[in-house]
This record gives sequence, C-alpha cells and structure tokens, in this order.
Amino acid sequence: MLPSDSAGTDLFQQAQGLMEDQKWSKAADGFDTLLRNYPTSPHLPQARLALGRAYYEQDRTTARILAVDSFRNFLTYHPSHGQVDYAQLMIAMSYMSMMRSPDRDQSQAVEALRAFEIFFEDYPNSGYDEQARLNMQTVVDNLSSHELKVAEFQMEHGRYSAARQRALYAMRKYTATSFRCDFVWIVGESHRRQGDQRQATTYFQRILDEHAECPRAVDASAMLRQGGATRPSENTVPGLN
Repeated sequence: MLPSDSAGTDLFQQAQGLMEDQKWSKAADGFDTLLRNYPTSPHLPQARLALGRAYYEQDRTTARILAVDSFRNFLTYHPSHGQVDYAQLMIAMSYMSMMRSPDRDQSQAVEALRAFEIFFEDYPNSGYDEQARLNMQTVVDNLSSHELKVAEFQMEHGRYSAARQRALYAMRKYTATSFRCDFVWIVGESHRRQGDQRQATTYFQRILDEHAECPRAVDASAMLRQGGATRPSENTVPGLN
C-alpha cells in the first residue's frame, strides 16, 4: 500500500534510506513508484536524479541503460535545476561503464564521448570538470586504441596506404589521444615501406621532436640513420597540423 501523504514524502525518505544502505534495486523501485504515483510531488527532481543513480550503481548493462533514460528525463523535466551538469556527467559515465574493449564494438564508447562533449559544451564552468576530463580521456584512448589496432592490422597485411589513412583519421578525430606517437610512427613507416623516404623522414623526425619519451623514438632514430635521411627543411607535416 502506498503512503497516504500527497507529496510522497514517506516513500521518498524510504527510498533514500535504501540508497544509503546501498540497496540499489529496492531504492530504484521506490523512486520509480513515487514518480508514477505522485505527479505533483515536490520531490520529483531529486527522485528522478536518485533513480538514475540507483540504476547506475547496479552495475548491469540493462540497469545502466535505464540510468541513461532516467538522467535524460531529469534534464527534460528540470532543465534549470542546479544539478543538470551532474545529470549530463552521469549520462556520459553510464555509457562509459558499458564501453567495450578496443578490439570490440565501440558504439557505447562513441555515445560516451558525445555525452562528455555535450557536458563541456553546455556546462563549461561545472565543478565536475576535472572528473569529466579524466574520464573523457579514458574514452578517447579506448576509441583511438581501436583505430590503432585496425591500422596495425593493415600494416601487417601490407595495406600501407589504408593504414596511413586510418592513422591520420585517428589523429584528426581524437586529438587528445595518448597514442599519437604510435599513429605518427605508422604514417612514417607506411611511407618508408612504399619507398617514399622523404615523407618517412618527415614523420620519423616528428616523433623525435614531439614525442622524445615515446618508445617509438628509438625506432624512429634508427630508421633515420639506416635510411641516410636528413632532417627535413620544412616544419609543415601534411595531415598533422
């Protein structure tokens, strides 16, 4: 039986207590019941936000999908609420939690990245900025690692032009990637294997100039010596500027 108070306060407090006890599924049921049966309750904003968190904490894909829906409902019904930035962050975090490894489908990672981008576009002064930025980097690296694996596969199978285009695309698409040095290496090495020593030199030198701490810097230096290449006179590198 539902509590008799018209605001659903008792039910709201019960659900909050379940949240504190980390009984996520039961808490979600309580908040969902409130939302369905008390349409004029003053607790609706916090109930929608808490419902999203209760789903998120269940750590199941089906629950994380429901978390996304709940946080989006919060943004739809309460666009001027003081915690809209948190709701958008949690949409991104929910997608990120469903993200698969780089060698598998990246649909959820793509959604996570877009949600983080919306967060920074819409809430540039949010107090969650640092947390969002750190997690967004994880997503970017997951997506760019996927591109790197594809490019490396193409290199292994002699598809040098395809590998190079994949690497250049990844550098343009994921400018903050932690794998930039690896992509530059693939571009340079693909040119070398196709006999274009001038272009190869340009990219190998770029590794030494901009990624001196990268493990590939040793390989790049060796290639420059073995190929008799000299430092390019121009600083402009096609596809990297």
